[in-house]
Amino acid sequence: MKSWMLLRHAKSDWNDASLHDKNRPLNARGRKATQLLGEKLIEKDYIPDRILCSSAVRTQETLKGLLRVWAQHCDGPLPEVLYFDALYLACPDTILGHLQEHAGERQKLMTIGHNPGIEQLASELLGIPLEMKTAHLVIVQQDGNTRWSLRENFRGED
Repeated sequence: MKSWMLLRHAKSDWNDASLHDKNRPLNARGRKATQLLGEKLIEKDYIPDRILCSSAVRTQETLKGLLRVWAQHCDGPLPEVLYFDALYLACPDTILGHLQEHAGERQKLMTIGHNPGIEQLASELLGIPLEMKTAHLVIVQQDGNTRWSLRENFRGED
């Protein structure tokens, strides 16, 4: 059964108004949230096989925080990571298309992206409205057909 982890990046820093949106880094709260989220994913044994990540700075820093935690606490290999400019502020169809194109035979996949696309896609896959705040992870699983069901729903800040 395939699992897909849809993660909205952690809280970004708005202090430097001269930065383009794509170049905004995480703030201190966001960095802490990535650590907590990484630890929760270890506890629940949800380390992905492959990660598809937006090329924005805040998504890359979210990913680096997760990888740092996993490297310190996991014995197995770290996930394969693929970066895509097209995932920056992507619509649900673009996110889903990247999953279909790059999933391969992997069973545990993660996409790190942005709202509103990540939230809209999770809501569409599950057929229920979801609100995804920063550092929010929704894990859906596919039952063999094309139906997706909710497996987990939590934040790195809880």
